[in-house]
Amino acid sequence: MKVFKALGLLLLGLYMQGTCAQSNGIAGAQQSSEHVKARLIPETTSAVAGSTLWVALRLEHAEHWHTYWINPGDAGKVTEISWELPAGVSAGQIAWPTPTRFNLPGDLVDFGYVGEVFELVPLQIPADFSANKLSIAARVNWLECEDSCIPASAALTLEVPVMPAGQSAAANSAWAYGFARTRDSQPRTDVKLTSSFFFNNGELNLLVQATAAIFEGASKIEFIPDQHRVVDYIAPQDIARQQNSLQLKQKQHRRVEREAPKRVGGLLLVADADGKQIAYQVEAEPAVGAVTAAAGSAVPATTPASTVSIASAFLFAFLGGLILNLMPCVFPVLSLKVLHLASTTHITKNEQRLHGLSYMAGVMVSFLVLAAVLLGLKASGTAAGWGFHLQQPWFVAALVFLFFVMGLSMSGVVEFGTSVMGVGSDLQEKEGYTGSFFTGVLASVVASPCTAPFMGAALGFAFTQSTLVALTVFLALGFGMALPFVLLSFLPALAKLMPRPGPWMLTFRQVLAFPLYATVVWLLWVLGQQTDSNAMALVIGACLLLAFACWLYQYRHNSRGWWRHASALLIVLCTGAAGSTLFTPFLQARAHAEAATEAGENYEPYTAARLAALRAQAKPVFVNMTAAWCITCLVNERVALGSQAFTAALKEKGVTYLKGDWTNNDPAITAVLKQYETSGVPLYLMFPADQSKPVEVLPQLLSESTVLAALARL
Repeated sequence: MKVFKALGLLLLGLYMQGTCAQSNGIAGAQQSSEHVKARLIPETTSAVAGSTLWVALRLEHAEHWHTYWINPGDAGKVTEISWELPAGVSAGQIAWPTPTRFNLPGDLVDFGYVGEVFELVPLQIPADFSANKLSIAARVNWLECEDSCIPASAALTLEVPVMPAGQSAAANSAWAYGFARTRDSQPRTDVKLTSSFFFNNGELNLLVQATAAIFEGASKIEFIPDQHRVVDYIAPQDIARQQNSLQLKQKQHRRVEREAPKRVGGLLLVADADGKQIAYQVEAEPAVGAVTAAAGSAVPATTPASTVSIASAFLFAFLGGLILNLMPCVFPVLSLKVLHLASTTHITKNEQRLHGLSYMAGVMVSFLVLAAVLLGLKASGTAAGWGFHLQQPWFVAALVFLFFVMGLSMSGVVEFGTSVMGVGSDLQEKEGYTGSFFTGVLASVVASPCTAPFMGAALGFAFTQSTLVALTVFLALGFGMALPFVLLSFLPALAKLMPRPGPWMLTFRQVLAFPLYATVVWLLWVLGQQTDSNAMALVIGACLLLAFACWLYQYRHNSRGWWRHASALLIVLCTGAAGSTLFTPFLQARAHAEAATEAGENYEPYTAARLAALRAQAKPVFVNMTAAWCITCLVNERVALGSQAFTAALKEKGVTYLKGDWTNNDPAITAVLKQYETSGVPLYLMFPADQSKPVEVLPQLLSESTVLAALARL
């Protein structure tokens, strides 16, 4: 009797334990393969009619074994679930946790899971569901792998009590950690990403724009595509990023040569400085304006620079260099050098010519250095273009200081020597050929933000050629810029036209200070576009310190004793304080935001997603890629794009005007410039409503009639 009684108590205990487990909705029965245990687990202890019940497929892997993600990678098979559900109940797609990357022998890469993983599935319960229990059955198939792979499966069941609509179900606390951990690893939804892609030269180019500065301070960024045969997984990912935009390049999969994908999606994994990883969902469409070639490479609908011959590129670069001398950022510098040459008529013709050659050497060396930097950045995968250094606020502020001090010197506030065209006070004091050389350097530095007519096609061509050809194009550009001063120094007839030295030169020198002050004002405006009014005020305050230091420098020549030493200390302190502003957080570029159109403006901010949406709706679009430091851009916007006739034509033709701001570096805009084979702004694109027609690339120097004629052709 005692044996039967004990057996009865044991059976009763097991029955009560099973009843308790089911009433609490802890889990269904567990099944095991050789290396993986599987079971179904509800998120709540009950289902509620008219709501969603999340159910997890829990897989527990033996050590060193793994199963696979939605994209298994080079080898593997995605885990599949086949559901058997009551009438009216439907299952959604698996919400996958962020996978682990497995680097395998033979340069193979897989994506999957180890340890314990919860794969979440939403079950939608209809409001009229009348049964008091929800009976769930699922057939799960997976591939479990270590050094070898074994197919496995399980038939899982689960019963969950059902509560009437409107009630609240209690959380399944025993397994809450698994649901929370899985959701924490899934893509964030509070940041919106817009993205596009194209294939070029055997590489995937993925462009991403975020509504928040998610890439700022990231220690690591990785993209995992959610479909196979898009990229070569083992190939490195070259990433150029700004605070909230990114361009990624990776070698394409060999299958892309036969069939290019119509979409590219996946996970963008961003690790912060502490190594914490955050996932973002990417869903990219083909870049607008690119067509898929037979070989699977996306190429621009029009390729203006590709039609440029080597000889034409050299000619265009030479003409562009000539025109640079007329730009307001260059002309004051050249004028000061001409003034210096006019004041030294005692030098021989040979010396005069050597001054011209020294100036040309400074220009040519500067252009070679700039070309080498740009080509080096290109080779490293960094997106950069003409005028890239003007995208750095600290560099713009440094130019403000330089031109301001030069203006003070021209105004007679301070005398650093008769040669005021050097870089820094030491170079400004140098006479002779060194001063001429650094005049060429300074002229080249301040010329680079200007993209003169003819330059765009030449520079775009240069960046698609070999290093030797590219450097030669840059030399042609530098030679064109240096030629006017060289001619002036070599031809006696031109030298005779120069007026004799006299008192007028002091007045003329003081007059030339005002173009320098105007350049300072322009640079401050550029700085304000890049940062904010606080940075402008800080730099203006630093200029005040520099002015005081310059005044002290001039005044101390007539001072003696302790004041001479005290003034020297004050000069050092003021100059140091002014220079330290270059390293403050105020001189940080603002994150580019997808802001709303300013009141009264006739344009919208450019994004690849907005352009794609307009093109999908068969609407004509005009795109203007510009920058605050681009003189040509500002003139075009004033002369051609700011008129009432232009605004009226846009409205009449139903054209949407998109403006892309490249004042601060933006890889998404850099990619568009590269796509249309130009290295800098401005770039003007006219997209017709009919997508079968080519995109029209307008000239860099616009007139109102040119733009209106292009609109009329739509």
